[in-house]
Amino acid sequence: MGQPLEYPQYAIMLNMKDKRSVVIGGGIVATRKVKQLLDSGAEVMVVSPTLTPALRRLLQEGTICVQLRDYERTDLQDAMLVFAATDDEEVNLQIAEDARVARALVNVAHAPQLSDFTNPGVLRYGPIQINVSTGGASPTLTRHIVDKVDRIIDDRLGILAERLLESRLAAQRTIADDTFRHELLRGFGDVCWKAWEQQQPFPEWDTWFHETFPLLTACEEE
Repeated sequence: MGQPLEYPQYAIMLNMKDKRSVVIGGGIVATRKVKQLLDSGAEVMVVSPTLTPALRRLLQEGTICVQLRDYERTDLQDAMLVFAATDDEEVNLQIAEDARVARALVNVAHAPQLSDFTNPGVLRYGPIQINVSTGGASPTLTRHIVDKVDRIIDDRLGILAERLLESRLAAQRTIADDTFRHELLRGFGDVCWKAWEQQQPFPEWDTWFHETFPLLTACEEE
């Protein structure tokens, strides 16, 4: 079950809010999958006769739905994503086959060649999300890369993203010309990025705009 993928995976970010996901298995791997799904706002169903303490707490809190039994094909009904995370390879294979019949995307633990997708290592800094994938080749390598990137990046990157969002919204309200607005935002983004790299304070959009285009600002005020 360790063959490399024939093609590179297609990178995509899914909006999972209120989307049904089914995780079959109640162990450590399943727990990790469930937590990632909940962080994305997904509706999560777990199917397993046993649960980790963490999954039991989520069940008691009403955060997840659970079927305390072995897997049944009907568990996949209306699922968008399916995770086969049992310790039985034959059951995982059956889940993968059933998921494709149900037209759901499936992830099979430790078997990327049977999976429609794999989960990358994730780093989050505010609205910024950095995903690291080795295409299922090595979770250990993924972890080392994530740790390396995390030592390079800091939380100011999230603040930078929020500052740039504020500037984009402000520019959309006040600058009608699309081409000019895009050029301004690219320039402001470059200045903010340089400030992040040099550990300098981020400029405010209004201040930067007025200092960069004083004549244009004066005309607007007249």
